Amino acid sequence: MRCEKCGTENPEEHKYCKECGNRLQRSVESYITSALLHRRSGKPAGLGHAVIEMNEALKLDPDNAEANYYMGKFMYDSGFVEDAIEYYKKAFKTAPEWADAHFAMGVAYYRLCHIDDAIASYEKVIKLNPEYMSAYYFAGIAYYHRGNVDEAIRYFKEVVRRDPKYAIANYHLGRAYTKKNLMEEAIEAFENVIAVNSSDADTYFHLGFSYAKRGMNDRAIEALEKAIKLNPKDENSRALLKELMW
Repeated sequence: MRCEKCGTENPEEHKYCKECGNRLQRSVESYITSALLHRRSGKPAGLGHAVIEMNEALKLDPDNAEANYYMGKFMYDSGFVEDAIEYYKKAFKTAPEWADAHFAMGVAYYRLCHIDDAIASYEKVIKLNPEYMSAYYFAGIAYYHRGNVDEAIRYFKEVVRRDPKYAIANYHLGRAYTKKNLMEEAIEAFENVIAVNSSDADTYFHLGFSYAKRGMNDRAIEALEKAIKLNPKDENSRALLKELMW
């Protein structure tokens, strides 16, 4: 922050100029910068200091979209999810097409189990930015938990079409196919996960289950044994393996 009296550059957190002692007049931008530095510091008190600094920014400019957005993020991180949503709404007053803010709103709605509102937010993000991959993925998750598996599959497929190595999207695509009893498609999805991450026991269990449903017992046994090797406490894999080898 530059001192208006002597022109010296000072750290954002300074209230007085280190050169001449003049009281520094802080701007909205300086408070936002300071808040983000506190939040990213990794210190236990960092979030609290970030909230204090962002409050000061909002006192100077209550309608500042950036300040409201980040205050929403801070509230979410503090566990005040409903307050977070209110700050995001304030951000939309001056930045109605800010995709990141709509995405954050969707995450907050989802945490409150307001699934339809979450879906609307994610779909708004996609409309604003068709390349916003996380919005497709989380829209799929939201549709899956609402019970609309077909829509979930549509969104997961779009993610993996754009990025075949998006492992978690392939995993949930496999789960959705399993829900629809589309085992061949589920197998392909789970195999795509393993191609990227060969150390996930849960994926091997679901792959083994899918193989078993297709009558491919040898492959099912191989996958289940791999799951147990990776996670010796995996009782689901042990039970299914015992059933297949009976």
